[in-house]
Amino acid sequence: MDVFRAIVLGVVQGLTEFLPVSSSGHLVLADYYLFGGRALPLWVDIASNTGTFLAALLLMRREIIQALTGFFAGLFNNEARRSKGWRLALLILVASLPALVVGLALKDVFEKINNPLFVSFDLILTGFILWTTPPGGIKDSPEKVSYKDAFLGGIAQSLAILPGVSRSGSTISAFLHLGLSPVLAAKLSFLMYSVASFGVMLLGLKDGLPAGVQTGPLLAMIAAAFVSGYLAMIWLFGVLKRGQFRWFAPYVWALAAWTLLTLR
Repeated sequence: MDVFRAIVLGVVQGLTEFLPVSSSGHLVLADYYLFGGRALPLWVDIASNTGTFLAALLLMRREIIQALTGFFAGLFNNEARRSKGWRLALLILVASLPALVVGLALKDVFEKINNPLFVSFDLILTGFILWTTPPGGIKDSPEKVSYKDAFLGGIAQSLAILPGVSRSGSTISAFLHLGLSPVLAAKLSFLMYSVASFGVMLLGLKDGLPAGVQTGPLLAMIAAAFVSGYLAMIWLFGVLKRGQFRWFAPYVWALAAWTLLTLR
């Protein structure tokens, strides 16, 4: 893979991982239309997820530190279990369980249907999810979010195993339906992504990178995904505050229609 292709795919991953338009679907379509649809090697997933993981780590560093310190303190101290950090950590753990179970059980099944036709139908579903999303509610702190809320958000995240269903779109939409404020819904979604992405990195790196991977394209993809992902998260916070989340729906519907009309 050359550096240009690596940068393009990295930017696609970074923008669409956090915007509610499906990163997996866009990667499939971008590679299909721009680069002939050749099968993407495993290191692409590792590199692109590393870039977006680092972007989430930077933007959400305060919440991540709060959750980690609260969790480890709470393991040994009863008083610490009443802290915001402990509560936030448990919410993220509960929310991460459904996607973990579904991902491990069905990952191989859905990798076999990772094609533009299937993606287009899932993009239509993503559009309906976005269009029916309410503006949100008054739950603006972890203490106001129940473990049931977190678990339902995790179930929504598990839908993103379908290529074309947006992970951020499904989780943020679920949280807004459950009465969370737009900012808290996005923060929980990004924290859930951080846990899932860290797991993907560990699984991908346990066997090491395959032989022949060039350093240039690898680093270019990580950097492109990092920068575009960071900017996408900042933009999405603004979109949510303005109550414009649903307006991503026409875009994914148009993309799905264009894909169906142009498939060879």
